[in-house]
Order: sequence, then C-alpha cells, then structure tokens
Amino acid sequence: MSYLIWLSRVALLGLAGTAASAMLLFFTGSKENSDSNQVIALTQENIQAWESRMASPPTPTTQLSSAKQLGKEAKVPERYFDLNQSLSLNASLFATSTSLGMVAIGVAEGNYRLFIENGTLYLEQTAGYFGHTDPGNLSWGEVVTNYGPCSDQGRSGGNIAKAEQMCSQRALTGLSRQLVDLNAAGIDPNADLEALLNTADLYNQARLIHSRKFPEALVLARQGGKTGVEAIAWARTASFYINQYQEFDLQQGENKASGLIGICARENLAITEWQCVYKDQLRRAQAIASVLNKYRQISSL
Repeated sequence: MSYLIWLSRVALLGLAGTAASAMLLFFTGSKENSDSNQVIALTQENIQAWESRMASPPTPTTQLSSAKQLGKEAKVPERYFDLNQSLSLNASLFATSTSLGMVAIGVAEGNYRLFIENGTLYLEQTAGYFGHTDPGNLSWGEVVTNYGPCSDQGRSGGNIAKAEQMCSQRALTGLSRQLVDLNAAGIDPNADLEALLNTADLYNQARLIHSRKFPEALVLARQGGKTGVEAIAWARTASFYINQYQEFDLQQGENKASGLIGICARENLAITEWQCVYKDQLRRAQAIASVLNKYRQISSL
C-alpha cells in the first residue's frame, strides 16, 4: 500500500516567504483507510507562519548581565527571549502530521520517505507508518506497536488518524520546554531550526531528560570544534550519559540508551556502547538534515 502526499511547489516556496496560497493533495491506493483524492488547503495563516519562521530577523540583544573576567567586571550580552513569541513562531512546525517538524520526525523514524521528482517534493508513508514493532522496547521484553509519523508507543491503538493527531499534540506539548532549554544553553531556537528539530526528535525517541540535556551537550560539541550533523549526532549521543544526580555527565554518567544498546546486543555488533548509540543518532541527525536540504532545494527551483 503506497500513500503519496503531494506538497505543492507553491507551498514550499512559501517556506522562503514567496507563497500566496498552497494545498496538500493526498493520493491513496485504497479506500479502507481514507477517501481518495482528498484535498486540504493550507490557510493564509499557515503560510504567514512559514514566512515569519524562515525570514525572522536576528533576535535583538537588549539585556546585560555581569560576569567576572580577569578580576574585572565584564559585561556579557544576553539575548532577549520571549517564550510566547517563540511559541507563536515555531508551533506551525508540528501543527499537523505533514508540517515540517513532523515530517522531520517521521523521516528520522523511518515512517516517512521524502523525495524530489521532476521538481516536485513528495512525501511517502512507508509500511512502518501503518504499524511496526518498536525495536527498542524489545530490549526490556515489551512488544509495542508504533503507528503514524512518530513513536506513539501504541497509544493510538492502531487508529492512524488518531496516531497522527496524537503525534502532533505530543510534539506541541514538549515545544515550550524545548525552546526554553535551547535558549538557556545559549542556542537561539528561533534561528537554529536544525537544533530545534533534533531536540523535538529526541523528545519523541527517548525519555524527557535526554532532550533536555541535548542543548547543553550541543553547546559542548560546538565549543569542541564539531559542526553540522557531526556536532548534533555527538550531542544526541552524549545526552544519554546521565549520572546519579540526573545530570549530563560524560565522565561519571551511565549510558541510559538501554533500548538502543539492546538492539546492538541482539544484532551481535562488536562495538562500544557509545558507538552503538552514535550509529543510531547519526542516522537520525542525517535524516533530519536531508529533510531540511530537500525543502531548501525545492524552494530554490
């Protein structure tokens, strides 16, 4: 069963601030799950949200804090951060199952496939979208079936429409905390879309603490000279190292990615715990980067 979702080129150009209207056209090879040729039109509000998200100016520096440096008081600029404004800017990322943020999570999960053909961007729902056993849960003896674009952990009971709604709702529920955590670490969530999407994907994949520690780990990775996907994959992996005080700790912390480690053990992979987790986190980080690259590519055509 193949489901293709056509994203109009006009909608994608709206990503760069040039669209005036757009629509999503759903094609289905079966009427068992949905009506064929269902057409959903994006509202002007959706398009304006994309325009502001992709063309927002740098956040102004308006506050100062004091820090001691070389025995003297040094003024260190702090970026002004308005959570409500940031929420308004970023909520559209997860508004529906085909919003950019949910597409990124779905591709990272392996439940979506995004591709360009003849100047058109297509989003295909893979077989896993309609139900697959979560391999991580098997590591502790649980058989859980995921549905929809995210790891819904069977909460939808196999109802695809419900799974889509629940995935979006859960992503939106975690958004406020993610925006605050990124900002607190010194990462502007309104400017670093890739960091925000990876934080959201970690929230989808693992326990809350790991998505909360990811921003801190990403700053450390970048300070150490890592860039791009390499920095993100390293930080995602590092976020699983938590000590007894529930702190991010690469020295004394324990790798808490028991699900991923269990997968590597079942596959008899002769690799370290770090390598095991990094392998998966790199794949997911690359998947999210590929989504952003395809959106940029189609908008430049």
